[in-house]
Amino acid sequence: MRTVDIREADPARDAPAVFALIERYRATLSQWLSGVIKLQSAADTEAFLRLQAQGNEEGRCAHRLIIVNEEIAGMCALHGISQAHHYGRAGYWLADPFVGKGVMRQAMTRLLDHAFDELGLHRIELGCAPENVRSCKVAESLGFRLEGELRDAQYLNGRYWNMRCYGLLADEWKNRA
Repeated sequence: MRTVDIREADPARDAPAVFALIERYRATLSQWLSGVIKLQSAADTEAFLRLQAQGNEEGRCAHRLIIVNEEIAGMCALHGISQAHHYGRAGYWLADPFVGKGVMRQAMTRLLDHAFDELGLHRIELGCAPENVRSCKVAESLGFRLEGELRDAQYLNGRYWNMRCYGLLADEWKNRA
């Protein structure tokens, strides 16, 4: 039986495992992620996790490790949280062995519950390239609505990519079937 949970990172303790996961699946992750692939060592990863922990404490973000059967499987996060506008942007990544098993949907369900119930946010946005089919499917399975597509909004791997913009409102989340 698979147990999926999310938790805040302990930068010193978790950095080696997070970096090892990124390093092992760098080829897949680098297709769509610029921030994560910049991490080139456990020390870089620890510094990144410390910045995220500070952002968590200050309420600017809500970064979480995704844990499957007590093993780190990826990350999910709310970035750019605005308490004034009750808004945040979601992002996520998952290592190859955990993809296609419902793990991200479970992890994001927990994060969205936190966003709407505990942080009192009204709106969450999510952006991904149309070619990133799995990410688009996760957004849609969670009830995010496609609101438009920005042309050449991301530069990654030597080219520009369009970005699909998805939105989810608190009432939509709370009233989902």
